[in-house]
Amino acid sequence: MTGASVRERLAPLRALRHRISVIDPASRWWARQSKAVQAAVIVAAAAFAIFYPLTLSQGTQSILFFPVGLYVLLALGLNIVVGAAGLLDLGYVAFYAVGAYTTALLTTKSGWTAWEALPVAILVAMIAGVMLGGPTLRLRGDYLAIVTLGFGEIVRIVAQNSTALGQARGITGIPHPGNFFGAEFKLLPLPYYYLALAAIVLTVVMGVRLNRSRVGRAWSAIREDEDAAEAMGVHTFTMKLWAFAVGASTGGLAGWIYASKVSFINPDNFPFFFSVIILAAVVLGGMGSLPGVIAGAVAIGYIPEYLRDVAAGEWITARLNTLIGGNAGTITEYRVLLFGAALVAIMVFRPQGLIPSRQRAAELAEAGETTGMAAAVVVSHEVEEEPREAADAEDAGAAATSPEEEAADAELPIEIEAAQTVLELRDVTMEFGGVVAMKDVSVSVRRGQIFGIIGPNGAGKTTLFNCVTGIFRPTSGEILINGKSIVGWRPHRVTEAGVARTFQNIRLFPNVTALENVLVGVDARHQTSVPGALFGLPRHRREERVGREEAERLLEYVGIGRRSGDLARNLPYGDQRRLEIARAIATGPSVLLLDEPAAGMNPSEKNDLIGLIRRIRDSGLTVVLIEHDMRLVMDVCDQLAVLDFGEKIAEGRPAEVRTDPRVIEAYLGAPGAA
Repeated sequence: MTGASVRERLAPLRALRHRISVIDPASRWWARQSKAVQAAVIVAAAAFAIFYPLTLSQGTQSILFFPVGLYVLLALGLNIVVGAAGLLDLGYVAFYAVGAYTTALLTTKSGWTAWEALPVAILVAMIAGVMLGGPTLRLRGDYLAIVTLGFGEIVRIVAQNSTALGQARGITGIPHPGNFFGAEFKLLPLPYYYLALAAIVLTVVMGVRLNRSRVGRAWSAIREDEDAAEAMGVHTFTMKLWAFAVGASTGGLAGWIYASKVSFINPDNFPFFFSVIILAAVVLGGMGSLPGVIAGAVAIGYIPEYLRDVAAGEWITARLNTLIGGNAGTITEYRVLLFGAALVAIMVFRPQGLIPSRQRAAELAEAGETTGMAAAVVVSHEVEEEPREAADAEDAGAAATSPEEEAADAELPIEIEAAQTVLELRDVTMEFGGVVAMKDVSVSVRRGQIFGIIGPNGAGKTTLFNCVTGIFRPTSGEILINGKSIVGWRPHRVTEAGVARTFQNIRLFPNVTALENVLVGVDARHQTSVPGALFGLPRHRREERVGREEAERLLEYVGIGRRSGDLARNLPYGDQRRLEIARAIATGPSVLLLDEPAAGMNPSEKNDLIGLIRRIRDSGLTVVLIEHDMRLVMDVCDQLAVLDFGEKIAEGRPAEVRTDPRVIEAYLGAPGAA
C-alpha cells in the first residue's frame, strides 16, 4: 500500500477529528477573558462544588467522595510525576497504600487520633517516594517504569505477608477523624467529600505555585531534554527526587482520607490496576494540565458509576455481553475494557488529552498533530515554514531593527569573575574502549580571550567540550576552572563553577517560550526549592522578579527581545542559535563554550554572530569557540588551537596557525599524497 493510498484512507478520520472540537472553542474563549471574568468563573465552579452535593442523595455523595474525589486527588499527585517532570510511574498506588497503612497502624496500635496521624502519613509516603527515587531515578523511560511497577507490587506483597500489617485480613477498627469545626466524621459521606475537596484545592494551589517557580521550570526542562537541563545547571536528580516526594505526599494524603473513612483496609484495596486507572485519568485529561487531569479523573470515576444504575448502562452491558460472550451483571465489570477503549479513542482522536497543557499541545504539534487544542495553543506562536531565503527577507522587512541594532543598547547583565587563566587543560586524555578520542591535550585560555578550537571532523573538538562540561570524565589529565579542578564533577556542578555551553545540534527546550528557556539558565544561580516556592517565601519572590528582569535583558542583549513570548521551536534558525547563547550566558559563566554556533547560518546571520561574539568578549566574558567556518574563525578569534586525530598539533595566533605546515596537512593532506 502506497503512502498516498494510506493518506486517502485516513482522510475521513482526519475530517472527523476536525469536527471533534467541543473543548477547543471553550479554551479559546477562556484565553480571551479578563482576569475578573476568569475569577468569577472559578468562584462559580467552587460554589457549585460546595453547594450542589447538598442536594444529592447519600449514595451519590458517596460516589463523589470515592471514587471521584480520591481519583481526582490521586491524579493530581501523579500528574506532578508524569505530567510535570515526565517520569513514567506505574506503581503510584504504593504511596496511597503507605499513607493508608501508616494511618491504620498509628490509630489502631499506638492510640493516635486520625488528625495526629495525618502529617505522619504524608511524611512516611514522602519518605517512600525518596526511597524509591534514590536508587532508581538515574534510570529513564521504560526502565524507570518497570522499576516503579515492581515497587507498587512489593508494597502490596509485603502488606499481604506481614503480620504487623494484618496480612491478607488487613487492619480493622481504624477510627474516624474527630469533629472539625462542627463537622462530624463518622459514616456519612458528605464530610469526607468536603475533606477530599479541601485536599484537592490544596493540591491545585501547590501545583500552580510549583509550576510557576524555579522548580516547575526545572521539571519542564527535564521533561524536554534532561541532558540539556543538566548542562544549564539543573540538579536533575534532586529535582526528579522532589517530583517523586511531592507526588507521593499527595498519595499519602489520599490514603489517610480513605483509611479514615472506610475504617478497614487490606492489600486488595491497592492492586496494580489502581495505578493504571489513575494514570489513565492523567493521560485522558491531558498530562501536565491541572484542569485536564481533574476532568479526566472525574470522567473515569463518575461515568462507570453513573452507567451502573441507568438504562443506558444496562443496554451497553447487554450488548457487550453479546459481543464478547460475557456474563457481566453491571457495566463496572467491563471497566478495564472500557478504559482501554477510551485510551485508544483518545490516542486516535485527541492524543493531547481533553484539556492539554500548552507544553503537551506543542509537543504533539511538533510531531504533526495540528488539530484541536494543539493547533489552538500553538497557532498564536506559529511561524509558517518557508524557504530560508524568503524567511530571512521577510524577517528583515518586518523587523524595525536588526538584531545588532536591537541589542546595541543592552548590556550583559552578568558579573564576570576576574582571573588570569579561566580554563586550563593539562594532558587530558579521553579513551572509549580502544578508541583514543583525545590524547595528552593541553590548553590554557586566558580571561577575555576568544579562543578557537579547530580541526577536521572527528578531531576530538566536541569531545573536549564534553570533558570540560562533565558529560565525559577524562581517562587522565586535569581540567581546571579558575584554578580549581573539576574532573569528575557532574554537569550541573561544572555550570555552577563557571562553565556554560551551547551544543553542536541546537538543544533548546522547544515547547516552552524563549523567555522560559533563558529563565532556566538564570535559575542556575538561584536557591529556591520546593518549600520556598510552596510558601512564597521572600527569597523566592525576589529571585522570580530579578530573574525575569535579567532574562528579558539577555534576550534584548542577543537581539531577540521581541520574540520572548514565542515558543522556542517556532523561532527562525538564527534566533534559535541566539537564544541558546542567551540561555548559556544566563547561568553566569566565567567561560562560554560555543560549539559550531555558525553551522547552518547564511552569510548575514554569520556577520551578526561575529558581532555578538565580539560584544560578549568586550563585556568581559571569555569565549571558547569550535567552528568550521575559517573566515569566521580568523576574523573573531584571538588564539587558536588545532586538533587532529585527538592530538593538539598547533597553537598560536590565527595568522601563525594559518601558515603552519601541520595544519595545512591536516586539512588538505600531505603534498603529493594520492
